[in-house]
Amino acid sequence: MIKNNEILDELIIGRIDPHIYAFTTDLIPNYLKIGDTYRPVSVRLKEWREHYPDLKEICREKAVINEDVFFRDYSIHKYIENELRKHRLTIDDLDDKSNYHSNEFFENANPDDIKNAIKDVKDNYYANTNKYQYYDSKTNLPETYRYKSKGMWKPRKNQEEAVNNFSRARKSGRTNLLMYAVMRFGKSFTSLLCAKEMNAKIVVVVSAKADVKEEWKSTVESAQNFDDYDFIDSDGLLRNEYIIKEKIESGRNVVIFLTLQDLQGDEIKDKHREVFKNDIDLLIIDETHFGARAKKYGEILKDNNCKIDVKDKYENEIDDIEEANKQVKELNAKIKLHLSGTPYRILMGSEFSKEDIITFCQFSDIIDEQEKWNRAKENLEKDEWENPYYGFPQMIRFAFNLNESARKKLEEYKKNGYTCGFHALLSPMSTSKSKDGSHKKFVNEKEILDLLEVIDGSKEDENVLGFLNYKKIKEGNMCRHIVCVLPYCASCDCMENLIINNKDKFKNLNEYEIINISGVDNKNLYKTVKDVKNKISECEENNKKTITLTVNRMLTGTTVKQWDTMIYLKDTFSPQEYDQATFRIQNQYIKEYPSKEKDVIKRNMKPQTLLVDFDPNRMFIYKSKRR
Repeated sequence: MIKNNEILDELIIGRIDPHIYAFTTDLIPNYLKIGDTYRPVSVRLKEWREHYPDLKEICREKAVINEDVFFRDYSIHKYIENELRKHRLTIDDLDDKSNYHSNEFFENANPDDIKNAIKDVKDNYYANTNKYQYYDSKTNLPETYRYKSKGMWKPRKNQEEAVNNFSRARKSGRTNLLMYAVMRFGKSFTSLLCAKEMNAKIVVVVSAKADVKEEWKSTVESAQNFDDYDFIDSDGLLRNEYIIKEKIESGRNVVIFLTLQDLQGDEIKDKHREVFKNDIDLLIIDETHFGARAKKYGEILKDNNCKIDVKDKYENEIDDIEEANKQVKELNAKIKLHLSGTPYRILMGSEFSKEDIITFCQFSDIIDEQEKWNRAKENLEKDEWENPYYGFPQMIRFAFNLNESARKKLEEYKKNGYTCGFHALLSPMSTSKSKDGSHKKFVNEKEILDLLEVIDGSKEDENVLGFLNYKKIKEGNMCRHIVCVLPYCASCDCMENLIINNKDKFKNLNEYEIINISGVDNKNLYKTVKDVKNKISECEENNKKTITLTVNRMLTGTTVKQWDTMIYLKDTFSPQEYDQATFRIQNQYIKEYPSKEKDVIKRNMKPQTLLVDFDPNRMFIYKSKRR
């Protein structure tokens, strides 16, 4: 008989709930280590004492939503790093490099931060957002976020016409088709309607841009039109190599999303074998213009006198575009449908005849249809939001010359043989992360600060309107969520640093939250498109303005409904690159206000958008080229 309860307590453990734990150590002062464990916390801390003998436990909290759903310490790290902007320990931060390095230490973090993070994780679980990842004990897999159904989506007239044209082309034996439709047309929705029209069981979507995956997933799952389809991505194929077979045998249809980056390689990957083995009813090549021109990037830049780091400029570059395209061609597809809003170079070739183009829609066509509906006699008594084109914004384009000091600087560069304007003007002192922080400082910091002060309205320049301080713009609640396009990834760090460190010089820019999605300083801050969208949505709910800093990320195939202004500070090499970027702000942003009687009022949150370009000639040159 055991009489010593202390011994018994050590022997018996029982079922353990997962816990988040945190400790401090004098070896890494002012930092808090945050981890998780599925064993007793005391056992895990004992193991950590091998490296940090003086560690002091600060807190422990259950990592549990309910008895079936858990979360990991990654979610806590994400909150502390993204929301609280607290620095994560790097090996360079250690004074004594012989000390054990863990990247789960956070500077100046405290127990309240952890409690607030856990609250946010739980709140987002019950709100059914896709902000964090949850683990379901019933499936032993991370719980996959599924978008809520928003009912049946009614296609607009121009979308119906595209489906009808697809049907006619298919029945006449055309197998390689093009949907030429401006951004915001609804190409993903319309192409899936084409899949429905032909009763496609297996649909494969291939894109050179990984960012667009969420748009496809959202369309498949949100529109009840496609409730007989399941969305599968590369992770789904990796988890279950027979998932396509199982879905089809159970009577379901599938939409499989793959990237060219994932497909590239000398051999077919195991997770792709079932995709290549099956007959694909409809192969959709999304943003087909991007893959077609990717191999040309280096050649285009090579002819320019400005020193540009190609990898820095074009994020998500495909290493072997030819190999990836070869893999796509080997897919057994009955019909191929290419999607593009800017197929200018493609149309100059002979790949598509007139009979292969199932739609030709420009933004002006959408605005014309919107106005035609509003003017129609039979619609005068209807609510304006019944217009199927309600909410498409009018774009106001501001073409400014640069501020005086910036123009003088560019003239100096021109005399020295440089012809690349914005890349020279907004060049960082270092294009890669540096210990001395030079990647966060513009070479021409004085001129860029001067430009920001003019834009802000805190300084005057005869060539530039201080539009952020313009009365009508402020009264109209415009410029709430700005996206600023810059030439280098490190330029984003420079711009963030410049705005934050000079807040006292601004009347308006000091009100904005900076969302840096392309910088080299903290690449893990916004890992996914969902992270960016969630952050902007959160700011909007809290009546906080934002400026998103990017180079190329999220400028093709993605929709951030709150973006209402674009400041373009980058050199471009083709009309299609420019159009793809600038039309990111041309989406609908509509809020619904239901009554107790279930009537709904719909409010257009951005009837107008602003495109601010500091290269006035570009607008006119590209307009003539499109013609």
